[in-house]
Amino acid sequence: MEQLLHMMDIKEDPELQSLAYHVFRHLPNIPHRPGDESRALVDSLVRIGRASPSWHQRLRVLINIQVLYFRNLFLMVREEAEALFLCVREMLHDTQLEVRLGAAATLSGMIRCSPHTLRDKKIKALKNHFTRLLIDNPLPSKRATKGAAAAVIDRDSGASTPTPEQNKLTLTRHAAVLGLSALVQAFPYTSPPPAWLPEVLTTLASRAASDTGTVGKSVKQALSDFKKTRQDTWHVDVKAFQPEQLEDLEGVLWKSYFA
Repeated sequence: MEQLLHMMDIKEDPELQSLAYHVFRHLPNIPHRPGDESRALVDSLVRIGRASPSWHQRLRVLINIQVLYFRNLFLMVREEAEALFLCVREMLHDTQLEVRLGAAATLSGMIRCSPHTLRDKKIKALKNHFTRLLIDNPLPSKRATKGAAAAVIDRDSGASTPTPEQNKLTLTRHAAVLGLSALVQAFPYTSPPPAWLPEVLTTLASRAASDTGTVGKSVKQALSDFKKTRQDTWHVDVKAFQPEQLEDLEGVLWKSYFA
């Protein structure tokens, strides 16, 4: 697979690029016997997703992870399914935004299509994991933020440069937001919504909506998408929320909708 991915990046040979792309995309469609064959394929996908130096390769491998998981939904052993879930969860922390967004979409699809018994366990575990990430990695106080920014002022331009610690914090919080958003987006039309969903939305609204940049934008996008898909069923869906949960949501988007 590494060789195929390398061929897909050889711009000087478009025909080779096209052939390599089609072969790579068909790999998860090929029946692999349970055991050594299927394990080798899963291990390769996980290794590329975690360690490839090219973000294009890390992004492409997500497509094959989706197809492999969907096609072997009832055949894959638990260890292989767990390895794919863990890989996609870790790819939410990728330094490249496109890879993080692809991982969120992949995770949402994997949750939506999983059998009920596995899905319920995964939702609970992922919800707790991403919520804990937000709680354990809070934004620093404004005073601390100003002090850190002042320490790294660019002498030429006068602009502040984020420190490695700040970048790491932003990545961690964005991973948590994308993970929680993926859970919400896995059930866009389920009415009334699952019992755990209001808590996830209020966690996003109360703990991350005020973040600047990509993190806050992702929260607002997730709540906006939820609003759009619930316009016709809100008179039913609203009953799943507690009054204090609705109050948390009111401050992020239009109050008239959540009221």
